[in-house]
Amino acid sequence: MTDKLAKQLLEAAADFEHFAPEEVKAYLRRAAIRISNAQRPRNNIILLSEVSEVMSDYAEQQNLTIDEAVNAALLDWASARGMIEIQDLGDEEE
Repeated sequence: MTDKLAKQLLEAAADFEHFAPEEVKAYLRRAAIRISNAQRPRNNIILLSEVSEVMSDYAEQQNLTIDEAVNAALLDWASARGMIEIQDLGDEEE
């Protein structure tokens, strides 16, 4: 973690009393996600617990797997922003 997050964590540790608890909490959460991601094989996704709950509810309502629900949400998001066109997906979505 020799990047911006590592620097922020070190600064917070060195001058803890000058950081808001919410700020330190955010740094620690980001660090925990990074560490967790580093321990998992690539192409696995770790969702924040709040996002996971929303996606699980959506998957259940739509009768989808969690992977299908996450893909549907990301496709909606990306297509709404012009980042991808549904017809570009090829045969995989048919």
